[in-house]
Amino acid sequence: GEVMWLLCVSAAVLAWGFLWVWDSSERMKSREQGGLLGAESRTLLVIAHPDDEAMFFAPTVLGLARLRHRLYLLCFSAGNYYNQGETRKKELLQSCDVLGIPPSSVMIIDNRDFPDDPGVQWDTEHVASVLLQHIEVNGINLKDRANSRL
Repeated sequence: GEVMWLLCVSAAVLAWGFLWVWDSSERMKSREQGGLLGAESRTLLVIAHPDDEAMFFAPTVLGLARLRHRLYLLCFSAGNYYNQGETRKKELLQSCDVLGIPPSSVMIIDNRDFPDDPGVQWDTEHVASVLLQHIEVNGINLKDRANSRL
């Protein structure tokens, strides 16, 4: 009797858990399909050099793309430290394409102001100015979404 009762309770708990998880995933799918998650969101990923998008941010970028964010990428150097800048620029565009960032949304800054050199410190005001320009041009919303829900 007691073993049968435990089996029934266990089966009921497992069934409830399965249905709860299934229902949650169905609600998430319907919100995604309805475009409610991130439909109007524009996200700018800022990196120092090619490969940072994959090495440090791939899971985040893939998640935002899945939520239908419009993704942009600003890369402050061509990654030319070993004179491989042209190759690294091509690799960055290919990587972004795989991650869901279209080439038209990728901006690579390739000038002397931002060399790929660990011995050079970039001018922070110049970085801020370039960053702000890209935020404005691409319509990136700086509003704190977490606090806007309160």
